[in-house]
Amino acid sequence: MQSPRSFVVAAVAISLTSYAVPHGYPGHPPLGILTEANRAHLDDADAFPGLSVFEGEHLSTEPEGRLALRAGRSTLALSGNTEVTLHPIGGGLHVDLSAGSLFFSAAENEAVEVHAEEALIRPESSQPTQATVTILSAKVLQIAARRGALNFNYRQEFRVLPEGETYRIYLDTPTAPGSAAEVVAAKGGGASKVTYFIVGAGIGGLTAWGIHAATSSGNGPISPAVP
Repeated sequence: MQSPRSFVVAAVAISLTSYAVPHGYPGHPPLGILTEANRAHLDDADAFPGLSVFEGEHLSTEPEGRLALRAGRSTLALSGNTEVTLHPIGGGLHVDLSAGSLFFSAAENEAVEVHAEEALIRPESSQPTQATVTILSAKVLQIAARRGALNFNYRQEFRVLPEGETYRIYLDTPTAPGSAAEVVAAKGGGASKVTYFIVGAGIGGLTAWGIHAATSSGNGPISPAVP
């Protein structure tokens, strides 16, 4: 005859073998931690500083919102009406930008690449790089290379955007719109055409705030994931 103690041990063993990780709990380490969040969201929930962000999660801001993320030694800053999804890459972070504007500060030997309107923007070297990428409208980007040069890829098109310049880039346009800005290149490739305009080298509000976010983000604890 088994003792009550034996029954307790058996019940505990059965409960342990039947335990499963709650559905929706990420199975990988977080990609980063939110350092600032104002009128911002992580998936469908309100975002707040200290919240961890995992692969495939969706970050968004309201019209007057702002959000900053630390990933390793690199940072992202989102302005209002911006939507991104994050994924890991070797030695860094891949950002799918679907709307709005973001600033990134990539630390030395840490890659941050931004995918927007089918174009891919990433640092030209492994040196520290700071840039702003904005979707102005469908197939129209504005890219500011504040620190370090950027590699720009779109289908068969490749160009290095030098440090200190801000470009407005029209994708798949048969004729670029009229502008007082300098037209620096226009290359055709079958059905694809990319036109670049230099539109200035000033520091915009997002860039200035992004630099502040990059320099002021600390090393606070990462919150646990919420199932």
